[in-house]
Amino acid sequence: MRVGLVGCGRMGRKRATALGADTLVGCVDDDPALARELAAGHGAQACDSLAGLLALRPDAVIVATTPNALAAVGCSALTAGAHVLVEKPAGTCAADVTRLERAAEQAGRHVRAGFNHRFHPGIARAVEEASSGRFGPVLSLRGRYGHGGRPGYETEWRFDRAVAGGGQLVDQGMHLLDLAHWLLGPLPLHSSLLRSSYWPGEVEDTAVLLLGGVGRAGPFAALHASWAEWKNLFSLEIACRSAKLQVDGLTGSYGAQRLTVYTMRPELGPPDVESVDYPAEDLSWALEWQAFRDAVQAGAPPALASAGYAWAVIEDAYTREPAA
Repeated sequence: MRVGLVGCGRMGRKRATALGADTLVGCVDDDPALARELAAGHGAQACDSLAGLLALRPDAVIVATTPNALAAVGCSALTAGAHVLVEKPAGTCAADVTRLERAAEQAGRHVRAGFNHRFHPGIARAVEEASSGRFGPVLSLRGRYGHGGRPGYETEWRFDRAVAGGGQLVDQGMHLLDLAHWLLGPLPLHSSLLRSSYWPGEVEDTAVLLLGGVGRAGPFAALHASWAEWKNLFSLEIACRSAKLQVDGLTGSYGAQRLTVYTMRPELGPPDVESVDYPAEDLSWALEWQAFRDAVQAGAPPALASAGYAWAVIEDAYTREPAA
């Protein structure tokens, strides 16, 4: 496919590198220097506007802007006839996700949100195993995700609600919500706790969510995302009837990824343990692009259900505990 890219920052560069055999034909950014640098590295054209990029008639457009521009740019690309991979969180509210879905349906084009964590091999295998029924029904999911920011972090756009749509609940919490939805479906928000534990600002730096229906039956999820995690952390634990599957690490500063399967014995006691270590290279971006490409070729409908669910939960949490 011929691909256009809107947003040439860190995420945009990752997306461009992951295109494989597909061709980046043009890119655009609010900072023209970033667009020129990325274009030069990929043999593409640096455009001076979104209209200029869309005039190249790309088959697909990757939107990797700040959240407040994702939906508008995505809708423009869809209307122009391109398929769209829009970076998470796909906007700054649930209504933005609806706008994208409607634009895709009207244009007859595919759109999906970029949830690359699904394509980390340890996470993918853990969800596959848990969903297979091999270990009985899934009882619960526990996810922890966070980092410690950097000097001046509170001055960046992530702390501007108008730009980001929220705080850490939107930033890394969105990935945890997507994984919970992928495995357990649309569990309702049971309770939430939002805190500004360390970083000053109008948005939360720490969020804890409990998802699950009322009563004592049925699965639940406990999620914790924080910008006050002084050692970068990713941990996903899935408890099934007869096993626990645990994924630690994401590569890079989060550490190498390991999947550990703890299988119950008939007499209980210490479980049987199987551990799988995965390569240090992060292949999730390339694998996600291939999945997007396959969906386009198959004529798949818009795939934004998980983003819509995540925003519904986030807006519910913010309604219960508004910003100060």
